[in-house]
Amino acid sequence: MPKVDRLTAVFVENIPEQLEDGVLYVSRESHVALHNCACGCGEEVSTPLVPTEYALVMEDGGASIWPSIGNHDFTCGSHYVIKRGHIRWAGKMSREQIEAGRARDRLLKRGAQPTGLKAILAWFKRLWAKFIG
Repeated sequence: MPKVDRLTAVFVENIPEQLEDGVLYVSRESHVALHNCACGCGEEVSTPLVPTEYALVMEDGGASIWPSIGNHDFTCGSHYVIKRGHIRWAGKMSREQIEAGRARDRLLKRGAQPTGLKAILAWFKRLWAKFIG
């Protein structure tokens, strides 16, 4: 399969069994966008469209997905951004960078944790609520 430099967004209710290269299948009902890896390796890439994962924006006739698509567990290891339907290739990430990104993602999924003065104030509020409130 050839490497692609564009993905055309197609909105569907049901994702087809066989994905076509160069097509970004978007299911609002399932909150997911799928496409074949842009490098041409043939792997299916699934991007959950939920606040803690990926965001899809339609702009200037093309789809943009953020954050970047990091296929680090695929043999190809491809890494790219989809911006207005165009593939913008990003550099491969080191294992250390990948793990740091995954750790950050886990923290974001738990919700922002207060730090510094905010953490101290949050602790006092919990203490106050426990004993006084």
